[in-house]
Amino acid sequence: MRFGNIVVELAVRADRYAIRTRDLDSPVYTGFKGVPIFDFDPGEVSFELRGANHRLVAEPGTLGGLTLNFHDLTNGTSTYDWRKVTTAKLRPDGSVIIDFNRAINYPSAFTPYGTCPRPICGNQMDALVEAGEKLPRR
Repeated sequence: MRFGNIVVELAVRADRYAIRTRDLDSPVYTGFKGVPIFDFDPGEVSFELRGANHRLVAEPGTLGGLTLNFHDLTNGTSTYDWRKVTTAKLRPDGSVIIDFNRAINYPSAFTPYGTCPRPICGNQMDALVEAGEKLPRR
């Protein structure tokens, strides 16, 4: 809803309501030039899981490793809607070991107030990854 240059939004998180207001004339708003970013450096990891080939886009992780955000067929039943797994540093030949036993939930699995990066659309595996963290108990 808009009242002149004031924008008012109603948000719902779990069973609680919040009201957000933005003044479009605010110096904070008008002076905001965006958040600087590094150039995107996508990496693609190809692997075999239970006899089927899969590909996931990877993001640079820590200490020379990779972060893989992914969906799989366990999401929404025994696991949260998406998870991530990180790898160790790439080997000299460019290969990497993916240990799905180390797949973890993002904070959004524990609270409706969490805001976490979703995997890109292509990072969907048509496989059950029954490894790593399951749905948290509530």
